[in-house]
Amino acid sequence: MARPSLRLTDRAAAPRAHSAAGAAFTELVIELFRLNGRLIALGDEMTQDLGLTSARWQVLGAIGKAPKTVAEAARQMGLTRQNVQRIADWLVENGIAEFVDNPNHRRAKLVALTKKGMALRERLGERQTKWANETGAQASAAELAAAAEVLRRLRVALDQPR
Repeated sequence: MARPSLRLTDRAAAPRAHSAAGAAFTELVIELFRLNGRLIALGDEMTQDLGLTSARWQVLGAIGKAPKTVAEAARQMGLTRQNVQRIADWLVENGIAEFVDNPNHRRAKLVALTKKGMALRERLGERQTKWANETGAQASAAELAAAAEVLRRLRVALDQPR
């Protein structure tokens, strides 16, 4: 069966042009994707000798000093519960974390760092501080705080129902 030819007027209209803010936001998003890729690669480099990855480091940091549920850690970091569960299981299997009873919920265990996990988190914290101080020197503290505030406002806006 032959396809009917489409006239120009039958085709979908071209998308509207971005507003100045829309174009700037699009440019920011593209740069954030690039930055995210670079941050993951650098995190992998910083943790490789410790047997970790950026994702494992992120969950290790999310668990922090106080035990929390997998769902709480996932919400805190903006990750899926399933992905955090997979990483938490790995951390437990490797003696970095443990599942403990949750006094507030019978089925949702808490994830807590072991002594090994606390020591690992401390070592990574020292590395991150050195790296952050060196990298942060590329801009003023005020510029970085303003950028963080804009990103927070955009995240909140994106979290609003459409």
